Amino acid sequence: MATVEDIPQLVQMRWDFSEEERMDAAVKFEEFEQVCSDFLVKAIQSGDWYIWVAEMDGSLVSHMYLQLIHKVPRPGKSPDPYYGYVTNVYTRPAFRNLGIGSQIHKAMEKWSIENEAEFLILWPSSESVKFYSKNGFSRCEEAMEKHWD
Repeated sequence: MATVEDIPQLVQMRWDFSEEERMDAAVKFEEFEQVCSDFLVKAIQSGDWYIWVAEMDGSLVSHMYLQLIHKVPRPGKSPDPYYGYVTNVYTRPAFRNLGIGSQIHKAMEKWSIENEAEFLILWPSSESVKFYSKNGFSRCEEAMEKHWD
């Protein structure tokens, strides 16, 4: 699990991921670094965010974030029902296709089952569908969304 000591590397990996996805950032790294660092400190300390990481030779090479989404209790169900939202999954290019992401996912899934999450949900990019399918995720048609433009 990531700790506050991992934040500088997590920020850099988020920046690298955004550059890799060709997201046009109109901000400088220093501005982003402060915003992202503040977010990660709060997230890690909140108890509602968990970040699984893979490390090699002291450097983070992969991560997977999980946010717990609490639900309104229902009679006869868990007094604190929640599900997990999987996001910000990234492996540095040199470490892809080595099974690292699948190992992180297995650890996240095991933790989620042990901690009684009802299910995990995510919104995959078209490039990542194969990875998630291989790790047991399937398409569902139940969710709906509304965008503001």
